[in-house]
This record gives sequence, C-alpha cells and structure tokens, in this order.
Amino acid sequence: MEKIERVYRALSLEEPDKVPKGELQIHDELVSAIIGERVKDWFDAHVKVRKMLKMDLVNLGLEGGPKTEIVGKTEDGYPIYRDCFGNEWVDSGKTRIYIRHCLMNPEDFKDFRMPDISLYNAKNIKLWSSKMDFCIFAQVGGAFDSVYPLMGLTGYVKALYQYPNLLKKVVEEVYRFELEVIKLFAETGAHVILVGDDLAYDKGPFIPPKFMREFVFPYLAGEVSLIHTLGLPAVLHSDGNVTPLMEDIVKMGFDGLQSLQPNAGVDIVAVKRAWGDRICLMGNLDLDYLLTLGTPREVEAEVKKLISSVAPGGGFILSTTNVLTRYVPPENALTMYLTAEKFGKYPMRIKVKH
Repeated sequence: MEKIERVYRALSLEEPDKVPKGELQIHDELVSAIIGERVKDWFDAHVKVRKMLKMDLVNLGLEGGPKTEIVGKTEDGYPIYRDCFGNEWVDSGKTRIYIRHCLMNPEDFKDFRMPDISLYNAKNIKLWSSKMDFCIFAQVGGAFDSVYPLMGLTGYVKALYQYPNLLKKVVEEVYRFELEVIKLFAETGAHVILVGDDLAYDKGPFIPPKFMREFVFPYLAGEVSLIHTLGLPAVLHSDGNVTPLMEDIVKMGFDGLQSLQPNAGVDIVAVKRAWGDRICLMGNLDLDYLLTLGTPREVEAEVKKLISSVAPGGGFILSTTNVLTRYVPPENALTMYLTAEKFGKYPMRIKVKH
C-alpha cells in the first residue's frame, strides 16, 4: 500500500495494511545522529531519516514572508528579535520570552493587518510532492495560538472582557490570512492540512470553553470547511489536556487529532472508546520521560502497548506528542519506529477490549 493511501485510510477510520507513522518535525541534531552524518542538504537528510525510520509522512509549512530582525542583545548575550508586527522577544535557543507585544492598546487592535500572502511561498511542498511519495501534511495556524502571542495571554484575556469586538477583528484578520494559506497549500500539492492551534495546557483549556466557542471554534470550523471543500482531510494539533474539548473538536469536523499528551492527563484509550468512531487519533508517545529519558526497552514496551490498545479497528497514526526533539536519543527514536513497523501490521494479532 502506498504511503498516502495508508494515511488516508487511517484518517477515514479504516484499517490500512499497517499503522501509519510520522512526525510533525525532526530536529536537525537528531537527524544527524540517526543518519550518522552532518545535515548538509536539508531535503536529502530529512528524506534519508524518514526512510530509515519507515515513516509515511512529512509535515511542512509556509516559507518566505517579511524578515525577522535582530535588534539588540541582552546582558547575557542572547539576541533580541523583532518581527514585522513589532513583537520583540529574546530567544535563548531553548525558550522564547517576549519583551514587547505588538497589540498593547485598543488603537493597535484597530490598525492590525496581516502581511500579503504574495510575500510567502510553498516551494518546499511542491518539492516534496513532485519528488517523493510521502504523505505531505502542510501546517497552517489557527484562531487562538496565532492570535494571543500578538498581545500575550494576559492581554488576550483582558481583551475578551474589555474590548471583545476589537479582539474579534484581529481574529478575523488572522483567519482571512490562514484561509489564503490553505488555498496555497492545496494548490502546491499538500495531501493533508494540519491546523496547529494549541488550545490547552496540562490542566485543561487556556481559556473557558464558552470563549473558545465564540472566539476560536467558529474560525477553526471555517478552516475545516475550506479544507474539505478543497478535497483534503483536516487534522488538528493541540498540546495539553484537550479532553474537555473533544466534543467541540469532533463537531468542528476535524478528521484527525494530533498530540494526545499522556503527561497532560489525556487517556488515549478512553478517547478512542468515546470518539474513535468519529475522529482519527495521532500521537500519544510521551516526550517528557519515555522518549527523552527512558530506555529502548521501555520505549519498545510502550509502543507495543499503544498499538495493541488503540490501533485495532483503524483510525490511528503513530507519532510522538509533539516532535522528535534533539533531546531524544537516536536509539530511542529508532526503537520507537522500528518497533511500530514490526508490530503495527493489520490485522492486529493482539486486540485489547475497551
């Protein structure tokens, strides 16, 4: 079975020949460690590592756009960046700390505009779709995680209560831009559109669901509607404990949900039992301990357990809860994927009752 069909079967809640698998991203440091050589050509190295790991998909994004400038340094020598909106932040290489947000007062909200889509391109998607047989996920932003960094989470919550109409104007401007991105991705050969929108942290949603249903979900549903009109499946990525939002996520029409963090309290078996006949589940392999600090033996055991618990009946794609980070030992990444390749074949030999 071809890779694209394998992923499509899973997203259609069917059983393909084997469990599809792949990552939203693989850090170059880990790519280098796995393939045993320095990453000289990004495309060649990432094709090679995905073949070694028996992956079915690659996730790509928008390229180009207005340049981000370095406008200074901190006392510790870390660079200070400024983007086209006027946001300024310090990047230590591990964390990003904002110094200034572009939307600080109501007047800023009134004047906010997204850059013109013509400044961007999707050449990477065209390259992968024309040369490789991987299922291409193309990542677009959503209505929350692309909006609140413009004002900070505190500023966002303040706007919800003090000037909701101005906040909605900003959301609609971002939404308009994201629809153009989706069209560009579809035109250049994407097979799946991944909407990246972190809606929750470990304890639950960032903002009360009643606000999500007014300021976020209608716009996510609009993105899904366009994606489906263009003939493509839609997958949502959200970190955190999204369990309280599952009904809303399913109602918005998403074909798949990626992350499903066990360390954030998400019980994927319970989610499969409740929603597995309506949405494909992707992810669930822990990055806090298992893949970063665990042993290959622990990784193998968890992969086999996950496949036997969630894969029967179809509707499952294996991945980490986020990306294969530089902190994952190469032997753990190899164990994860080669174990899934060996034990993830349909029909499943072991079925677990839910």
